[in-house]
Amino acid sequence: MTIREALTAVINESNNPYAIAYAKAGLELGGSINAEVIQTGSIIEIRHEKTGKIMVGDELKCQILYVLSNLQGWRGDRAREVKTILKEATK
Repeated sequence: MTIREALTAVINESNNPYAIAYAKAGLELGGSINAEVIQTGSIIEIRHEKTGKIMVGDELKCQILYVLSNLQGWRGDRAREVKTILKEATK
């Protein structure tokens, strides 16, 4: 299983919205340098250009750590398989 497949499994099979959002960002924002800062009241949001490329290097490692930190409640053989791949990618 590749990192791309593991992140796709998180998106399709986990039920944690934060893990899904971080996994989507890891898959869609690789190489994105264009970002727009949007402020609504006291909320600041950064919207990146979607590139369709997977993140790489330290950026990807950091993103995977965000995904993993939100997958603590995901259980079962498939979850264990996906988490093992993602953990190995952060080493």
